[in-house]
Amino acid sequence: MESGHPPELPPPLVERDVPEDLRLYVPYADGWSAHIKTDGIREYCHFKQPGKDYFHLLLPGEIFLAYGEVRYCLNCAMRYAHLTDDRLFWQRGVRRNRDPIA
Repeated sequence: MESGHPPELPPPLVERDVPEDLRLYVPYADGWSAHIKTDGIREYCHFKQPGKDYFHLLLPGEIFLAYGEVRYCLNCAMRYAHLTDDRLFWQRGVRRNRDPIA
């Protein structure tokens, strides 16, 4: 039975110090969505890591971005500028109407 209250959060595994601002941003958010990998289905990041000749797995519990049916790990999304840690991204850079997928 639903009580109308949010579920209780699980306890943290470890309390850690983090940088002052750990937030990430999608500068051109139309069409993008964020997900947590929760199933055992093999899915791969759309990009290969530098110096590698294979696509890498998205692992259970991993946060990733999706653009349609295409999946991106956060490292590759940052590398190809689909994701940024620059809080003032909207004040900098060239404006574009939509995010071209590289």
